[in-house]
Amino acid sequence: MNRKLLGNENRTVDELLGSLAAVLRDQGKLAEAEAVRREELELERKLSGNEHPFVANSLAELTRFLLTQKKFTEAEPLARECLAIREKKLPDEWVTFNTRSTLGGSLLGQKKYAEAEPLLLSGYEGMKQREDKIPAIGKPRVKETIQRLVQLYEATGQSEQASEWKKKLEVFSHEEAAKKAATAKETAK
Repeated sequence: MNRKLLGNENRTVDELLGSLAAVLRDQGKLAEAEAVRREELELERKLSGNEHPFVANSLAELTRFLLTQKKFTEAEPLARECLAIREKKLPDEWVTFNTRSTLGGSLLGQKKYAEAEPLLLSGYEGMKQREDKIPAIGKPRVKETIQRLVQLYEATGQSEQASEWKKKLEVFSHEEAAKKAATAKETAK
């Protein structure tokens, strides 16, 4: 309906496509969700240009979606493009370091361990340094990065490193649970 009123190329349609993709994903309609997410990315490119942070956001969403479907090879070039935009436009933001982890995740899924490790490590360190700037909705990205590092070290037979990262995962999970409990307690007052 909005397309008939507003046309196909406007910000409202772009936002609605992103929402529709999320709903379709949540309903388990993955093929449809992916098609809508790709359509949203192309519209964002038309609206903002190829190097805009909004395009990076759309690339990140599509990349994350592909990773959940284990489409690691498809995710890699999108993650690389997203990282290039964010390193140029948002070099010190936590999302840039999250994108390093996301790219590392796509490489990890392809068993390109040597390429994945430095991206995962720098992604974790960058997010950890900016932890106070990560909104609540982004906090799970830190945990995902730690989980990827555990997976990497287990896959490469580095049990000591895997054990170290499992401990960090446990500490992180405990800290996040404590923060949620404190927030809930404050809210209840």
